[in-house]
Order: sequence, then C-alpha cells, then structure tokens
Amino acid sequence: MIHALILGTLYGDPQQRTGKSGKLFTTAKLKTVGKDGQPIWVNLIAFNDVGDRLAAMSANAPLSVTGQADISAWIGKDGTPAAGLSLTIEEMIGVSLRGTISP
Repeated sequence: MIHALILGTLYGDPQQRTGKSGKLFTTAKLKTVGKDGQPIWVNLIAFNDVGDRLAAMSANAPLSVTGQADISAWIGKDGTPAAGLSLTIEEMIGVSLRGTISP
C-alpha cells in the first residue's frame, strides 16, 4: 500500500454503515483533479472517531485526507482499461466556508 495525502471535495454525502461485526464505519467519494485537468475519484472509508467526523460532513465540502491508499486496475465490460483509487482515512481536515480549519 501507499501512504497518501489527497485534497479534494466530497461528492455526495458520506454514508455511515454497520459492518457484520456491528462496528460502524463511514464511506464517501472524494473528487480531485489530475494533472491533465480530468477528475480523479477516490473511494474513502473511515472508522471510529474519524468515521464519525467524516459522517458529519456534507456534499461539496473541501477536504484533506491522509491514509493508506490502494490502486486497482481492471478491464471494463466494453474492453477499455479502468483504474480506481481507494483510501482508508487515518486523519482528515475539513475547511469550512469561512476559511477556518476544522479537525
């Protein structure tokens, strides 16, 4: 795995779920921009207090996340190559509309 720091905006509201073990976790999708200007989508997952903080955020919120990243690649149904990026959040910082930083 790769340790990464990614900046972007939340796409849609985060979703809090309960795993088979009864443990809560939160998932979300982050939109960032690659060097060619094309969007890069990052699937996020967070646990414990970080998951609770992520769940409290809303769509389009600017967000900085750090954690363990995993890159995947596959061939789509139409035969074209595709890639994905997932990140297990270890820490995050949200920026409010007033420009203040919130943990």
